[in-house]
Amino acid sequence: MTDWFLSIRIVDGAFLWGTYALAILVFAFLLLRRPTRRWIVTAATALGGGILLALLATFIVQDVLDVFNSPMTVAARLWIVAAGASVALAIANLWRSRWWRKVVAVFGVGLFAWTATLGISADFGVLKNLGDLFDISIETPLDVSALAPHSTNPPGPLSASWTPPASMPAHSVHGSIEIPASDPAFSPRDAIVYLPPAAQLPDAPALPVVVFLSGQPGAPDVADIGASLDRFAATHDGLAPIVVSVDHLGGSSGNNPLCVDGYQGDAQTYVNHDVPDFIASTFNVLPGREFWTIAGFSNGGECAIKSAAQFPAVWGNVIDISGELEPDLGGDSETLEDGFGGDQDAYDAAKPLTVLEAGAADPAIAALYSETVAIFADGSDDEPYLTASRTLYAAASAAGMDAHLFVSPGTGHESATIEYGFDHAFAVLYPRWGLSK
Repeated sequence: MTDWFLSIRIVDGAFLWGTYALAILVFAFLLLRRPTRRWIVTAATALGGGILLALLATFIVQDVLDVFNSPMTVAARLWIVAAGASVALAIANLWRSRWWRKVVAVFGVGLFAWTATLGISADFGVLKNLGDLFDISIETPLDVSALAPHSTNPPGPLSASWTPPASMPAHSVHGSIEIPASDPAFSPRDAIVYLPPAAQLPDAPALPVVVFLSGQPGAPDVADIGASLDRFAATHDGLAPIVVSVDHLGGSSGNNPLCVDGYQGDAQTYVNHDVPDFIASTFNVLPGREFWTIAGFSNGGECAIKSAAQFPAVWGNVIDISGELEPDLGGDSETLEDGFGGDQDAYDAAKPLTVLEAGAADPAIAALYSETVAIFADGSDDEPYLTASRTLYAAASAAGMDAHLFVSPGTGHESATIEYGFDHAFAVLYPRWGLSK
């Protein structure tokens, strides 16, 4: 596969709509046969049976087993129902038909399943292109030789002394970079770095940094956070934080190391020690903890708030978007046995609520909490994550953090919620970072 193919957008555009159109044409071809009584009964039975089986499958997988540990949108359910009906119709065309209709029917089975996959993915909105869908990175390696620490800013907010030069690029750039782990058992995928216009100058100012963690399944990505920061940079003279999206999952979107050390490698050490050390020595970023932010979505959101609570000397800010309440492998018993070897104390100690409560009881950590900004965001249709966000927001507030909660109206566990969360988070953090006047 070449990069041009993997870069094809699947959340909108010609490829997506072309696939929809082709699926409709094939469905119409398979449905429209000589209207005999036999075919009318056969087609109606196939369509009805396919719908019922699809509804049963979604009920068992989502409502009974909760396989994905995430709410299923109405759009996703409709896509599954449409796929079930269409595949059943295609199968019905394999009998009492000519060979060429059988060929189209077999092709239709795959096409309908693929179309539903694209439709659900487009509704979710996090996977932007085919590379994302196939978990294949198409990012260009980033040359960091000119980005090393090289300058300090004048005293006071950067926005007060900053005048963008005429040579400043008009747009942000992004690319991949390897950030090695100190634990050989933890093998992260390359990180993705977002550089705002100001960071690309030879004499770039020192800027804040945001470390972003994806959901699970997921991969390092700066599409949504980059879209939000592009808007902020456009209205703030090219100023925005440098973003480093790292692989806290350890080499595969299917991994879930629970943001702890020991299970599937030392993920906690990677996120909170290896990554900050690498960033500080590689990029021209501001050193104060108030300029260092850890952010995450879903699984990454849980890791973000736990990291900020456990390592407050590193992270002065946290953005938790639709974050899980605690480490989760599919249920309490599975997580306890598989992730923590049956050690209930270790399991409890890894939960953000436990970490926050313990930190608030320690005067030294509580003092850092009082200077920490914690931002939680979620969609109004994103249960059970919305309840988790509200619970963690209350706990962060009780622990002494400057906590904020933003709820996106009418969105769920999806890209729209992520962008909403970042838009509101950066409105809070830009003045703290000195990037807005």
